[in-house]
Amino acid sequence: MASRLRRCRELWGDCVLSEAPPHLRTVAEAAVLPRPEGGFGIYAQGVRIDGPEEAVPDGPPQESAPDVPHLFVDPIVPHYGHLVTDTLARLWPLAGWQGPRPKLLSLAPWPEAGGEAAAAILGRLGLSRADLVVADRPMRIPHLVLADPAFRERSLAHRAFGDLCRAIGQGLWREDEVDAVGRPVYLSKARLAAGISRIANEEAIASELDRLGVEIVFPETLPFGEQVRLFSTRRVVMGSTGSAFHTAAFAAPGRRILGLNWMRRLHANFALLDAIGGHRARYYFPVGTRYAQAEAFHFGWTVRDPRGVAAELVERAHAFETLDARDAAEEAAERTALGRAMGFATALRGRISRHLRKVPRRPAE
Repeated sequence: MASRLRRCRELWGDCVLSEAPPHLRTVAEAAVLPRPEGGFGIYAQGVRIDGPEEAVPDGPPQESAPDVPHLFVDPIVPHYGHLVTDTLARLWPLAGWQGPRPKLLSLAPWPEAGGEAAAAILGRLGLSRADLVVADRPMRIPHLVLADPAFRERSLAHRAFGDLCRAIGQGLWREDEVDAVGRPVYLSKARLAAGISRIANEEAIASELDRLGVEIVFPETLPFGEQVRLFSTRRVVMGSTGSAFHTAAFAAPGRRILGLNWMRRLHANFALLDAIGGHRARYYFPVGTRYAQAEAFHFGWTVRDPRGVAAELVERAHAFETLDARDAAEEAAERTALGRAMGFATALRGRISRHLRKVPRRPAE
């Protein structure tokens, strides 16, 4: 029987891993000032430094922040996936920070809802919500540290970003527990209230996985530390591609991940995070997937044969070490079958064409 899953071989974006650290600079006497079109910007020596270059508005700020390091950070977002890839991208200097922890300077306030993950992650870095300085008024910053992002969506990741993620995860898992639990786990979105995508018939997949001995887990119901430990202790983690997989960046290196993807091309963020964690992730597109609207999600997708897909996931989990050879053999067989079908179609067209040339034409009336 033909496989219900096709390996995702192409990326939506690029996966470039840079060994060099991003650019880092210390700015003396920076200023937070209102921008002409609204909001605030950060300026130094008469030029804006947190966005497109523009002249500094008139009027120096009267208020001054304490003369301690302030590390600039992009907005702390409640969406877990973007918290990892966007907010943390400028915090990489904290992995090797010497001395007292800096304040975090942001142009946006702490999110009114959904900031629990941010609090947990910053706590691992020795910071709290009280360390966030919101630049929502004119202010002089005597000591500003401005780091270029160490992660750029669907594009590039620096090793420094991996160092930061490992510093966050340090102590949440033990070496003697890595891969200690052989029972696979499946990360379900069934209880997720909102998000980007969801499998419309995921419960049918989960039900069959449960029958086959896979543990079903709802990651958003677990504290951050337990999620990191789950990735570290399980030999194989399954699920549909989504933010929950980003937790692997903080887990033990070399995680085995089986992901169901909604299209043949894989969002490059997953490949980038797998690269910095040294993970062995394999992503698959279910053949015959259909798409539709989904309430509270950007879209939903339906797997054609949920029980069969579940069975293939379990089979692949048990044979994880041989997946590359197996997938390559299946793809070669598929190409051979396709070539034969095309060859037959070409030959058939040729026979039909020759036959038509032999058929006498009726005289014109």
